[in-house]
Amino acid sequence: MRVARVALELSQEDLAKRAGVGRQTVIRIEAGGKGVAFDVVDKVRGALEKAGVVFLPSTAEHGPGIALRRKKIEN
Repeated sequence: MRVARVALELSQEDLAKRAGVGRQTVIRIEAGGKGVAFDVVDKVRGALEKAGVVFLPSTAEHGPGIALRRKKIEN
């Protein structure tokens, strides 16, 4: 989740506000998520996805990753 946050150029505080959680929660998730309820992690993930992150699953060739959705170009 740290990579996703940094890719969006968000501070921990910005992400916490978007997700409706405390900054310490974001810090704990980024440090491994021990002791953080699944629904809270899901809120943070949802905020990142809403901001444009796409989480990519692991495959036989690579581990999990992220991508950023392309912004729509209007004519």
